[in-house]
Amino acid sequence: MQPITIEQTAALLRDAEDILIITHIRPDGDTAGSACALCLGLRALGKRAYLAKNPPSMRRYEKYMEPYFAPEGFLPGFVAAVDIAGQGQFPPGYGSWAEKCDLAIDHHGTNTGYAARLLLDDHSAAAGELVYLVLRELGAALTPDMAEALYVALATDTNGFRTAGTTGRTLSIAGELHDAGFDVFGLTRQLFETKAPARLRLETYLFGSMRFPLPGVCVMTLPYGVIEELGVTEDDMDKLSVLTTVPADTAAGVLLRQLSDGTWKISLRTDGRVHAGAVLRALGGGGH
Repeated sequence: MQPITIEQTAALLRDAEDILIITHIRPDGDTAGSACALCLGLRALGKRAYLAKNPPSMRRYEKYMEPYFAPEGFLPGFVAAVDIAGQGQFPPGYGSWAEKCDLAIDHHGTNTGYAARLLLDDHSAAAGELVYLVLRELGAALTPDMAEALYVALATDTNGFRTAGTTGRTLSIAGELHDAGFDVFGLTRQLFETKAPARLRLETYLFGSMRFPLPGVCVMTLPYGVIEELGVTEDDMDKLSVLTTVPADTAAGVLLRQLSDGTWKISLRTDGRVHAGAVLRALGGGGH
């Protein structure tokens, strides 16, 4: 693994051909939006670029992924991973591609260094920040579609620019994206201001489940049977872990969510006093 700069990343992509961009398992707004914008930017520069087939778990991100999936039989000459911290986050069928990855663009300090070259900045609020800077270095003109995809990346990974990782640079980039010509109001309302009745019922259940095993630690538990009973979709479960930090004076919020195969997914949110990445790394996971 060789750490590289924004300028070196742009030079690498400028020389690349037949590019495949890989997103992480259960794609969220950051990996979907970042990959989409990178794909569009590379195509605008005359490159043949596609996304690895990885159906989004949430319908709201379909438009940023499915139109750009690689056709059957596409053989990449260059492989890039976006917002993927480790091999375990590659989508089904692509786990072995971690060893063939030419470039990783990531903002997780827990990145395992699987790619030949790594553009990493764990002070970036989202991978979308880094993709924006790479596209600017490449000289790709910012279209409304690219700006919308990048705005989704930034806005969702910062929970509407409210996380501690949000910086002045994050907001400055968001401002430039805002002025690029897409419907910011409509997108913001879709992402943050409207909730399906099933989501509201789910939140009611989770707040009823919360426990405080230690001062400043909030734990919420979501068994799979409850998910089935309430009839919630993946869209309804977007950013659920944010709820664990709603109670006042919470230093660390933990969401235990059971998956359909009976295993449990642990999500951790903190207010900065606890290093979430260090905790999750000790448990074999990843994150910021």
